[in-house]
Amino acid sequence: MPCLLRNLKMPEVEMLYDVQNRSGARGNNAYVRFINKTDRVIEIVWLNYTGMYIRYKILKKDYFVDVNTFNTHPWVAFDYETKNRLHIDKEFVYHPKTSKEFFRQKYPNRTIPENYEARIRAYITLPIYSLRYTALLSIRNMLNSSEDASKLELPKPLVEDLKKVIQFRNNLKFTLDTQGERML
Repeated sequence: MPCLLRNLKMPEVEMLYDVQNRSGARGNNAYVRFINKTDRVIEIVWLNYTGMYIRYKILKKDYFVDVNTFNTHPWVAFDYETKNRLHIDKEFVYHPKTSKEFFRQKYPNRTIPENYEARIRAYITLPIYSLRYTALLSIRNMLNSSEDASKLELPKPLVEDLKKVIQFRNNLKFTLDTQGERML
């Protein structure tokens, strides 16, 4: 019987481990309030100009941090313990908007004053992963290295995706900003 899993794509693996995101040249000011709405301790991370992860802040449940950034600077969030990617405003990679961009999108028929600036709330929430990806994360949490995945009696496409999520977790390193390891 042929393996039906061979032709299935795994969007979470492809999307979450894409290294194309990085900050662009200085854009327009964007004022963001990142709010942790999960029950977990989370890490707010800025992707710098080379795509390196710069840990900005660690937040407990219902805590927030105000960030003055640019609309060309992407941000991501991770579960502090498991290193699972989280959503920021329902996206795995958050691209801040200026106040005008945000309000023009939300209220297209309203007039916005020329120098209007406001802090935009960005909620960190848990994504709903596919059953397949959730199973991979559960198995990943029991394994130390990607070589361990090869020892499992699983279809080759699953083993390859499992290796990816293990390697990402094991290679995930943050460069700390000047605020260090303080937790809010």
